[in-house]
Amino acid sequence: MPQPLIFETVGNVELLSQKKLAVFCSRTVPETIKPAAERLFKALVQIPLSLAGGWQAPLEKQLFNTFALNPPTGHFIYYLAKDISTFRANFLQESLLKEKRLLVIAPQLKQKRPTQKLVTARDSLLFEQVSRILFLFIEEAGRLEQYLAELSVRKYQLYILDHPLNKKFIGDDIVPLNHENAITLLS
Repeated sequence: MPQPLIFETVGNVELLSQKKLAVFCSRTVPETIKPAAERLFKALVQIPLSLAGGWQAPLEKQLFNTFALNPPTGHFIYYLAKDISTFRANFLQESLLKEKRLLVIAPQLKQKRPTQKLVTARDSLLFEQVSRILFLFIEEAGRLEQYLAELSVRKYQLYILDHPLNKKFIGDDIVPLNHENAITLLS
């Protein structure tokens, strides 16, 4: 059994004891996905859970920036792929930290710039701490498709945005999630 990863934090560490849902999205996303993702995310910030992720893919970042303060609900865990001492909160993150609605977490690293190895370490830490995973969109043959296959075997609770472009990934162990069923399925 692998050793648990050592990590460092800034912010509200109590968010680790809440229900958590990790959010992943491929870097490139068809425009038709965005409205459904926005409706779902608006519903997710109303549910008593912590939304977790690296918040790096453009759609992830957009959803975080749009819904973290407007409306002022929701809790977030921001997983870094670099040394936490290099983290400098922007205005939004600073506001969330003051409101105790944000936890910044990183594997104990001493590298200041993200690399693929550090992204893998960050994601390993996230998968160690979060058992429910939502994929907004998965590009074929990419890193997220590989994650989906690995996590499915490891019996995580897997969700995918309910959208026709994601239909090929919906199955017995991957549940379609939308703004209408989110509260029922995640509360």
